[in-house]
Parts: sequence; C-alpha cells; structure tokens
Amino acid sequence: MYKQQELSTQFASQGAFSQARMKINPDAFAELNDDCIFHFYSNYHVKKWNGFRLIAIDGSEVQLPKTKETIDMFGEYTSNFMNKTIVLARISKAYDVLNKLSIDAKLVKRKIGEHTLASQHLEFCGKGDLTLYDRGYPSFDLFRNTLISGSHFCARVAVSNWNIAKSLVESDEKEIISEIKPGDELKRKYKKQGIIAESIRCRFIRVELCSGEKEVLITSLLDKEKYPHHVFKKLYHLRWGVEESYKKDKHRLQLENFSGKSTTAIYQDFYANILMGNLTSILSSGLDDKIDKKTKYKYQINMTTAIAKVKETIALLFTRPNIIELIEKIIQMFLSNLLPIRPNRSFERKKDKRKRYYKCYLTL
Repeated sequence: MYKQQELSTQFASQGAFSQARMKINPDAFAELNDDCIFHFYSNYHVKKWNGFRLIAIDGSEVQLPKTKETIDMFGEYTSNFMNKTIVLARISKAYDVLNKLSIDAKLVKRKIGEHTLASQHLEFCGKGDLTLYDRGYPSFDLFRNTLISGSHFCARVAVSNWNIAKSLVESDEKEIISEIKPGDELKRKYKKQGIIAESIRCRFIRVELCSGEKEVLITSLLDKEKYPHHVFKKLYHLRWGVEESYKKDKHRLQLENFSGKSTTAIYQDFYANILMGNLTSILSSGLDDKIDKKTKYKYQINMTTAIAKVKETIALLFTRPNIIELIEKIIQMFLSNLLPIRPNRSFERKKDKRKRYYKCYLTL
C-alpha cells in the first residue's frame, strides 16, 4: 500500500507541466543509465560466452511527431501512406545480449549511416568483448575499427557480395581462413588520412539453416580447437536478442508513442525508455537460480509485467531513502509472473508493412 505522502494531492496544468518539463535535460537520463551500467558490471555476475561479453550492434528507425522543429532536426521523408510525408530518425544500439543491457544507444538523423554509428558504439567495447553484426554491416573498415577497439567480431555476410563466401557455399568445405583487404576507394581514403592498413586474417564459416538455406559467417576467432565450427550457429543466433530489445522498445514501451512533440521531449522519452529497460534487466538478473526447474518447461521472467512493475515504482527507487524493501518486493513480483520457454519454436518472418502496434505486446 502506498503511504499518504507518496500520493500527489496537487495537479499541475498542462502548460505548467510542459514548461517544467523543458527544464529537464535529456542527458540526465543518459547519465543515470551510464551509472546503472557501470554499477552492474562492477558488482553483478556477468553472463558471458566462452569468456566474452557478447555485444550485438544493430540499428532501426522510428517515426517522430511531425513539427517544424523535428523536420529541421531530423528531416522529412515520403511515405507510401496517402502520399504523406513523415519524420524519421535512426536509432542504434550496442546491446549486451546475454545480460539484456543497452550499453550505448543513439537517436540521430536518418542520414547518419549505420556503419558510422557502429564505429561510435565501439568506444564502449574493448578487450574481452565479441561484437555481433548483421549482414548489412560487414566491411573492412568496420572490422578494422572493431579490432582496434580490442574486440573480436562475428558477422553474417551477404553471400552475393563476397566472392569468398560464394565459393564456400558452392564447395564441400565447412570453413576457410582467408585475408581481406580494403577496396580501392577505402585505400584512397586511408592514404589521405595517412593510415597504413594491413590485411585482416578472417575465418569464413558456412552454416545451414533449418530451411536448408546456407549462410556464411565471418569472424576474427581463428582458433578452430577453442572455437569449433559447430558453436557458431548458436552463437550468431544469440544476436537476435538485440532485435527483441527493439520489439520491447517499440511495442511494450511504445517508444514511437512520444509523450511530447518537442525534440527535448523526444530525447527524454528515448533515454528514459533505455533506462527503464536496463533497470528491469538489472533487477531481474541473477534470478534464474530462484526459478523452480522441476517442471515440464524451463521458465523465465515475464518481461512485460516486469517492465510494468518497474514503470510503476521507478520514481520511488530514486526518492525513497531506503529502497531495499521495495527492491525485494519488486523481485518477488518478478518471480510470481513467469513464462515457459518453449524450445525450437519458429515463425515465418512477415515482410509486409508493419503495424504501428501489435496486439500480442500489451501496453503498460
């Protein structure tokens, strides 16, 4: 039960609320998120794959409220719906897929490319990290930047764009090790910058999907004994966690359903949603051992209800002098709302125009 002093008895007008809100710097939410991330990696048990922290880097797009301010900042684009124009922005994340944490997130103009943003995310990666990329990312420049950061990489390549991958798919070999070099345009760019780029020794690995389709992965993990061929299919599948995080942002937290039209409000909502998701992941981490395993299925925390509970109590987490009791209650609520993990489930990916919101993701 809420204490009397925790219930507001006064109400602000819409104008007063809007004016007060404009005084809040969105960077405050970003800094709180950085503090949460630092606290987690300093004090919690961190899940890893073969000693690596798995960081998936991927991007998406969001539709913003259409105002003169947002058009000036983000740009206006043609829509297929009734010949209208919309405002679009690009979002990009470096996401720890095993611990379900967004270690870096950006909301920028759509004109800024995913490769540029990926290189910026690498500032938060280093030795002991393995970065996972989808097939739109592989390039000599990005792989070079990844290795410079101290990280290793694993990515899916577009077979039609890589001669090595094409020959591997057509052969009976499971994998080959080969060197990749910068293209002519990149060489000219490096020359202007005074960069001497050496070729990168990579491992190309062929994997076969359940559908029979053959894909090729490229990685800097060259040790075949330590990282045998058969581990890479499951490894790359873990990248799907970043896709799920975008689903959570857009449908469970309704990221595109912004609570204001100003760019300040948009950035507030964006960073607040990232903070909300990370707090939920941190509070639910380490609960696997407390879930009863003597059942037909393995169970996991219901993240929809978990995020809803954190959303209800987030203000109290930052205002109560003693939050231990509150955190314990939140964790008990997490454990009372579990979902079964049904193995080997798969659904055909629909590529038609997406709905704004999905009925299978409940609003909070």
